[in-house]
Amino acid sequence: MKNLKTLLLPAFVLLAGVGSAFANHLEKNDNLAIIRGYVFREGETPECVNSLKDCDTSGSFTCTADIGMGSEDLYQLNGTVCPNKLTHTQPN
Repeated sequence: MKNLKTLLLPAFVLLAGVGSAFANHLEKNDNLAIIRGYVFREGETPECVNSLKDCDTSGSFTCTADIGMGSEDLYQLNGTVCPNKLTHTQPN
């Protein structure tokens, strides 16, 4: 019986730690809004070109993508215009 307790207690502590870390990670990611980024190209039709890249809204790095003309900043689509620059939590 004593051997069983010495095996179960560390296993329980390990599982509790892993579970709380997982729950904390999910809670932090709940604050992120994932938005598709668009490249603004003035004078083209359409002016807002889909980059097929998702950005989040809580970062401090400018979200960028290369869709044929080098690295370009990405913007949030609002109707047919894309006025708001998007950010990302990690550098590209």
